[in-house]
Amino acid sequence: MIITREKRQLIRRIGRYCGWLGLGLLLFTLVTGYGIAEFRIVTPLTLGLINKAVAQRLHAYTEVPMIILLLAHIGVAVWARSTEAKKKEE
Repeated sequence: MIITREKRQLIRRIGRYCGWLGLGLLLFTLVTGYGIAEFRIVTPLTLGLINKAVAQRLHAYTEVPMIILLLAHIGVAVWARSTEAKKKEE
C-alpha cells in the first residue's frame, strides 16, 4: 500500500493533535484530582465551579478519553517509525 506524502503528514498531524489534547486532558485530570484531595483550596480558586463532588465526577469521566488519546498518539508514533524504517530499506 503506497501512502502519499500528504496522507503521511495528515496522520502525523492527527498524532500531534492527540498528544496536545492528551496533555490538556492530563492537566485537567490533575486539577480535578487535586480538587478531590484539597477541595478547600481548589473551590475558591475556581470561583466555586469545581467543588469536591464535581471534581470526583469530572475526574472519573477523564479516564477513558485519556486512554484513547494515549493509544492513538502512541499508535501514530509507532506507525510513523515503521514506515520510515521501511522507506530506508527500499
